Amino acid sequence: MATLGNNRRVYIVTTASSTTTYTWLTGEQTNSFNLTSEAIETSDKSTEWAQFISGKKGATAEVTVYADDTNAQQQAALKALTTGADVKVFIGTLTGTSTKTPSEGDVFSAVVTAISDTNDNGSVATRSISLTANGAVTHYPAIS
Repeated sequence: MATLGNNRRVYIVTTASSTTTYTWLTGEQTNSFNLTSEAIETSDKSTEWAQFISGKKGATAEVTVYADDTNAQQQAALKALTTGADVKVFIGTLTGTSTKTPSEGDVFSAVVTAISDTNDNGSVATRSISLTANGAVTHYPAIS
């Protein structure tokens, strides 16, 4: 089933007292998420065509928001960039009324690799945040 892009959002994930909270990155305009796998060549002289196996996996994400230095989630990303700390991120859709849980998407710890602000004359200031997964990515629903 197709999902509208505005339904797949970026959330900062926090856990306190065994309660996990997913807080939307307020002012989000766009996001993208990319999973990758290195290709390791296994060809030898007897093969006419190149042959490969899957190698190290990785993921990157980009999110653009309206810049807001008072927003706690944007502050967390800025702090993580300057301190080198990871942020936990979920990109996807949540279900539930009071306790939201992932229904479709990906959760991962990430290093903030870049933040850039765009301040065009006559336009709302935007902030682009680049993330690189630090470790495994968990997909919802689970892939069997």
